Amino acid sequence: MKTLQGRVVCATNDKTVAVEVVRLASYPKYKQQVRKKKKFQAHDPNNKFKVGDYVQLEKSRPISKTKTFIAIPITARNVPKPKEVMPPELGLPLESQQT
Repeated sequence: MKTLQGRVVCATNDKTVAVEVVRLASYPKYKQQVRKKKKFQAHDPNNKFKVGDYVQLEKSRPISKTKTFIAIPITARNVPKPKEVMPPELGLPLESQQT
């Protein structure tokens, strides 16, 4: 089975997060790609995930009636993108500002 990756959509329960997994499926009649979503309950023992975090789901023994996955962080997607830094002014006028 492929590893499942998704986004945390609910983190209000203790030690549990709801993860929404989106996949692409082919629609048979029109041969177009359709997004299909499914929510899974995953175990989060330290309550470290917040809504919006991206996690990977790892299959485990049944922890409760609905929880059979453990949430593992994906570091590459959780890190905010660095802001672009503008180079410092060189003190030279622009071509449009020259007379």
